[in-house]
Amino acid sequence: MSAGGDGVERDWASLVPTFDMFDPEHEDWKYEGFAWAREHCPVIHGSPPSTGPRSIVTRYADVRQILEDPETFSSAGSPPVPAPIRLGALDADPPEHTAFRRLLNPVFTRQFALQFEPDMRAYARELIDAWVDRGEVEMLGEFASPYVARILARMVFDETDMAKMERAKQVVIRVAERPDDEGFFDLAVLSAEYLAAAIDNPPEREGMLRQLVTGEFLDGKPMTEDQAMGAIASTFLGGLDTSRSAIAAICLLIAQQPELEARVRDPRWIRNDMDEFIRLISPVASLGRIATRDTEVGGCPVKQGEHLLLRFDSANRDETKFPNADQLQFEPPRTGTAGFGLGIHRCIGMHLARVQIAVAMEEIFARVTNFKLAVAPEEISWAPGIANCPHAVPLRFDRVL
Repeated sequence: MSAGGDGVERDWASLVPTFDMFDPEHEDWKYEGFAWAREHCPVIHGSPPSTGPRSIVTRYADVRQILEDPETFSSAGSPPVPAPIRLGALDADPPEHTAFRRLLNPVFTRQFALQFEPDMRAYARELIDAWVDRGEVEMLGEFASPYVARILARMVFDETDMAKMERAKQVVIRVAERPDDEGFFDLAVLSAEYLAAAIDNPPEREGMLRQLVTGEFLDGKPMTEDQAMGAIASTFLGGLDTSRSAIAAICLLIAQQPELEARVRDPRWIRNDMDEFIRLISPVASLGRIATRDTEVGGCPVKQGEHLLLRFDSANRDETKFPNADQLQFEPPRTGTAGFGLGIHRCIGMHLARVQIAVAMEEIFARVTNFKLAVAPEEISWAPGIANCPHAVPLRFDRVL
């Protein structure tokens, strides 16, 4: 029994095994619970209603071990929650996973993303114009979410109907924060619509949809519709949810620690500092794996068929890897963070994410300065689910003169 940061006495040995990633109340204590687990019980066995039986892996070394051994720890059928649809490369093992990456990597490079930088800047400026004269903004809803949605629409889906992207955003948020069969069904329908349109009229412009419907996948054969739908669904999930979370959370940190603004204003911040923000925030909170044989993780026995929940946000705060892990540390730069994942499943969209985050911060701080929270710090809350994202980031600021 010990008191958490909020002064509440908690029996961690009893409480941590009950952790449910979709329970909002568990957001209040998860980091303290994971810290206890890393020291006392690094692989936590439990069976919350939302996910069923699974074991949470909390230490950096163990998370890395699992991610770098796809033969022992399979991605197939292993999302954090049971999903009735395929999710492309996210739930594929080699050689299928290798084929996904070979096909799609060319349209998710930094060079490819930079082709759309003028569009990103135009979207950012238009959104900032709407609130810059007010002196306040809710950064998640009034900037991060629509900004990321417009980029995804333009770069990946070549979509001009923003009402469709708003629908997609709502479906993604539902699946990420409170998944159920209906939410996954809506995601499948959404993905099927975009795939059908691409099959009927293959895009002329190079991009993901064109690759999916015209490219060779495995053994010289085209991708099946099931595989292509999964790739589209996972792109919606990763492209709409995690990047908006990162942008909003970086702005929140700057409001809480004003000295950070100077670092983000320095163009060199994208080299190392951005990764440190991503480490602390961990926009992707967790991913799943299934053990293919009896083995051990962190000295704990793991049975064949056991579902594992890898907590990136816990691994990224492991003091044995990152001293003072609950704090941002820029000098010396930290290495090996799990912010964009590790191993063969390292985030395919990380180059796009880096570019859109860098452009967002540059455009924001060209117009405003001196972020301050517009509410008391205790009113900031975080949404449960697959991503780490604040519910809202209400800020006040000064205009740059």
